[in-house]
Amino acid sequence: MTDSYKPQVGTVGKNPARTAGLADQAKTLGEDLKNKAGNLTDTVTRAARDQVGQIGTAAKDMAADATGRVKSAMNEQKSAGADYLGTIASATQRAAGEFERDVPQAAQYIRQAAGQIETVANAVRQRDMRELVGEVQEFARRQPTLFFGGAVVLGFAALRFFKSSASEPKRTSSGNSVERSNSYAGQRDYSQPRSY
Repeated sequence: MTDSYKPQVGTVGKNPARTAGLADQAKTLGEDLKNKAGNLTDTVTRAARDQVGQIGTAAKDMAADATGRVKSAMNEQKSAGADYLGTIASATQRAAGEFERDVPQAAQYIRQAAGQIETVANAVRQRDMRELVGEVQEFARRQPTLFFGGAVVLGFAALRFFKSSASEPKRTSSGNSVERSNSYAGQRDYSQPRSY
């Protein structure tokens, strides 16, 4: 802005050249203000865009980090599930060995079931979680009764596994076996005298 405008009292309107000069000065001053306002608007807009871009980049980085953590946890759980299925397949193979002498036909079916369980365990190890979920959903749509029955059987197997692991005897540092109490389940060992 220029400070060259100094009105003189009583001269406005008497000198046409001076009035034109004042009009030019006012016009120039208006243009300067318009240009400065435009520049300020551009600067503020660029700064806002930069801030939005930085915030967007930070949000993307956070989302990528969270996604990585979730995928890592899912892969760990997938691996644990595959190992558990492998353990079930091994136990099923051992059970088939028990039936081999007395009921060979049943042993054959049990071995086939163990082979199928091992195939599923390998598929869980090798495939992506999305593929696995999609295949399970597709199987549930095609064979809902078999899917539900399998879920029930797996539930019973998991329950049995947890019950058996909870009732295993503890070992002390000297190697002696110490029985766990069943009182947490509301059961009392009646073979031992009750102490008061």
